[in-house]
Amino acid sequence: MNFEILVNKNNLLSKDYKPKLYIVDDNKNNFHNYIDPNLKPKMALEIKSYVDKLLNDAWKSGMFIIVDSGYRSYEYQEKVLKSLIEKKGEEAYRLVALPGSSEHQTGLAMDIAYLKNGIYSDDVKDSDKEVEWMKKNSYKYGFILRYPKGKEEITGYDYEPWHYRFVGINLAKILYDQNITMEEYYSLKRKKA
Repeated sequence: MNFEILVNKNNLLSKDYKPKLYIVDDNKNNFHNYIDPNLKPKMALEIKSYVDKLLNDAWKSGMFIIVDSGYRSYEYQEKVLKSLIEKKGEEAYRLVALPGSSEHQTGLAMDIAYLKNGIYSDDVKDSDKEVEWMKKNSYKYGFILRYPKGKEEITGYDYEPWHYRFVGINLAKILYDQNITMEEYYSLKRKKA
């Protein structure tokens, strides 16, 4: 599996792309209604040890982070987009990835949530201590904050403090140290070639 694959509005996955998956959480923390209420948070099997270590270390640090959303199929992303278009109209295209352009389809992306006042919440704010912990530590586990603040024009998405992407420890450290996105990394790489 290519952990460094760039998936965005210009680099699409095929409709039938599906990695080997494992269930991160047996839906016990599914506190909201997904379009498919039976959907369990899943991630690519090849990164299980990294996900487990990140979550375990977060919990040891008092950050009760969970994987709220992981893998989403091409078909599921079609449903997500359609649902948001019905609610928000054209704005939906700015807020959610088109089918084939969602990193969630790789099984390498996750949206986080966490325990607040005894219940799980996906109301993730930039100032939350869990977000600060993830920003400072996720790269150590091979994850990056995929859509950072101030880089919206580069990534094509609004700032999402809840969306993390596994890229491998080496690339995560490079992106973290240089404070660049995957788009910037690949742009620099092309210029050097």
